[in-house]
Amino acid sequence: MTNESIFENAGRLFFSRERIKGLEKDLSTAGVNMPADSFAGYVSLNVIVVTVFLAMLLLAYQPTGDMISSTINSFVVLPFPLIALLVLAASFGMVYLATMTLISSYLLMKADDRRNKLETALPDFLTLVASNIKAGMTLDQAMWYSAKPEFGLLSTEVKGVIKGSFSGESLENTLDKLGGRFDSRVFKRTILLLKQATATGGELTNVLERTTDDVRNTIIMKKEIAASLVLYEIFVLFASIVGAPFLFAVASKLISVFEKIAPQAGSLSGTSGSAFSAFSTVQFSGAVISSGDFFWFSIPTIFVTALISSFIVSAIRTGSKNQGMKYFPFVLGGAYLVYLLVITMVESIFATIV
Repeated sequence: MTNESIFENAGRLFFSRERIKGLEKDLSTAGVNMPADSFAGYVSLNVIVVTVFLAMLLLAYQPTGDMISSTINSFVVLPFPLIALLVLAASFGMVYLATMTLISSYLLMKADDRRNKLETALPDFLTLVASNIKAGMTLDQAMWYSAKPEFGLLSTEVKGVIKGSFSGESLENTLDKLGGRFDSRVFKRTILLLKQATATGGELTNVLERTTDDVRNTIIMKKEIAASLVLYEIFVLFASIVGAPFLFAVASKLISVFEKIAPQAGSLSGTSGSAFSAFSTVQFSGAVISSGDFFWFSIPTIFVTALISSFIVSAIRTGSKNQGMKYFPFVLGGAYLVYLLVITMVESIFATIV
């Protein structure tokens, strides 16, 4: 039994038919030339192997093993086999979620990158196709001879798909396959117009020329919109990288200062008959939450803020939120760096005061 058949069987075992079909579409738009069931099986087997390795590592390493056992036994006393089973299930959940997140992000980013490259080269490609049709070529021949190396990815996909029409496949099916290779509404509409013009005997050259103008105007409009929203992009990045971490760091230090002075503050006594006689005795009890609790609250909050900000910046810059994962590591790293730097700076300032 070959490795490919093992992966295919594993994919069909762990993934439903609907999910494999959806995965096949995602792989096609991302340019991954691998059967969907084989890819699903490969991912499933890797998730299982990593899960078992992680669970064994957590249980074999004595500090983490003792901590897990004591934590579970504090709620309910369980034998070690059940504890190991719980650790295995929790490891599977973490590994599965992390793997699916990384794979989905990768496929979305690849699909968006391919779409941007396609739409950049599409107007010139359609212009050349229209010129070839005017020279007397059929549509498939015109597309084949228009696939010049300077068009990059678009030429590769056209030559890889359109040759099917030369071997007897219908032109309509060939165009459908070509449209399915990209997640682009502009390209899908162009393919639909070509199919309709071919079926009804319309003038392909006029259709292609008007489509070229529309695509070029759409690209120009996207660039103008992105340029006009640069100020909002800067504001979002400043708020997520500098503003929020700075405020969290200052608030964390303020809470720690309250924790130190609360035991020494005692009570404040007002003067009888003064304007504040209603508050003659005020007991200062310190901060409601500890600095440690606030630290563990601020860390995931900064994470979520950076994630949402990355999606917003991606939507402003590219028109799609899918590219947000490309900016997320840099935004998150910058936010945590500012957070730690401000905490260190504030602690050095207050070291001589408190």
